[in-house]
Amino acid sequence: MNFDAQTTILIVLAVILLFIVIFSLLKGVIRMILLAMAIIGGIGVWLFLQNKGFTLLALVTDSPRPWMVQVAAWGLGLFTFAVFFHGMNWFSHLFSWRRGGASPGGIITTVLMSAVMLWVGSVAISYYGNIARVSYYCDLAAAHAKGESDPAMPWFTQAKNALRKAEATAWLRHIDPLDSAAQANLACLVAYGCSLSEPEFTQFYNQRLAHCGVPHASRFLELFRDPGLRTLVQESRYVTLLENERLNAFLQLGNSAEILEKII
Repeated sequence: MNFDAQTTILIVLAVILLFIVIFSLLKGVIRMILLAMAIIGGIGVWLFLQNKGFTLLALVTDSPRPWMVQVAAWGLGLFTFAVFFHGMNWFSHLFSWRRGGASPGGIITTVLMSAVMLWVGSVAISYYGNIARVSYYCDLAAAHAKGESDPAMPWFTQAKNALRKAEATAWLRHIDPLDSAAQANLACLVAYGCSLSEPEFTQFYNQRLAHCGVPHASRFLELFRDPGLRTLVQESRYVTLLENERLNAFLQLGNSAEILEKII
């Protein structure tokens, strides 16, 4: 169906008006969501830094102290709460047709909320991109075992790769506490190996991993044989696999992590 220019403009204006009306009706719900995000986000940041604070502070100082972790946890937790709580009040004034222009507080809140949401969105895409890539390597192993063509790369993984390669967003990886290239690559290799039978993963090891430079590379075979890891792969528990302690221990030996960052 084709519309002339005037009709198209009227349709666009009607859609915008409908959006404003619906948005105004839902402002109460949105304020409740923002309040929940303020509380949950503040507590979540506090808990995360209580667990990972020493690791993150080690990137800044060689000798992190417990008081530094507490300052960071409470400070950033309260900051996250304040941003979304202020955002709740700011949202309540949208389309309320008050006199006067935008206040400095509203502008600052907008910038802060945009920055926080950009960071949260980047971390989420990166994390789910890693999980999707682990799943992809299971499918890849099945395809190779059957002699079929490679499956399509998952959307989340493609989105993460695009973010990491683009000059405008590549810096986000430096402030992503959940993204470890070495850990993700190792999880993909384990997912691939654990999806194969022992003769198949032994051949894979001999062809691709035996001479990759990882200290005591035969440890790959131990991971591929591990019943617990194979169960995780069979049950598609990729989040647990990605964060598995056996994989973390593997990365601690020598320069294993450095090599695995570039192995795939």
